[in-house]
Amino acid sequence: MQPRRFVRASARSPLGIGLFVLAIATGAGARLIGFNLVPSVLAGLGLLGLSLVAVLALGLMQRAAVAEIDREFGERAAARLAEAAAARKRLATMRIADPAVAQARDLLVLAAGRLVEDCGRAHTYDAEAVQAVIDGPDLVDAWLKQADEGSIERRFHLPDANPFPEAARRIAEALTAKAALVSSRRAAAVGEIPAVDRLAIEEELK
Repeated sequence: MQPRRFVRASARSPLGIGLFVLAIATGAGARLIGFNLVPSVLAGLGLLGLSLVAVLALGLMQRAAVAEIDREFGERAAARLAEAAAARKRLATMRIADPAVAQARDLLVLAAGRLVEDCGRAHTYDAEAVQAVIDGPDLVDAWLKQADEGSIERRFHLPDANPFPEAARRIAEALTAKAALVSSRRAAAVGEIPAVDRLAIEEELK
């Protein structure tokens, strides 16, 4: 663990906050019973220093820092998975007439559902997989807008202002690639052994 990350996590942990509160209370208490400002501050700092040495020697601060990092990661994972779930819901409700694009969209929706469910259960996530899900609705939306513009241009015999050759095929391929990425990264994030590796292990054990 990097020193800066350790210090940050330690300071934000319940144990670290408790030690700081105790040090402040010690200084304030010394001031109330008649000590001058400087001795009061030194008393608080001295207690904080001794306490830090003790909890570090006992390994308590290290465990507190690890627990805080795990908590922060869990919160970040939950927030990102919520974004992926919202993007998946939006993607699933988009009306797509082209069969190839619709099928590719369904693949990404399926992969996104497994990502949210499995990673939520494991309290983890994968940044690339989540981003791929979030990108899905934007891809389809851009394609639909371009298709609408093209329809209007053809209706009124206008020149194509934004050429997008083979748009449906390219969007379908992009969505399919994102679905594959999500599936692969989900398996890695939750520690799932790929099917080909499971088969190889079973064959090796026979």
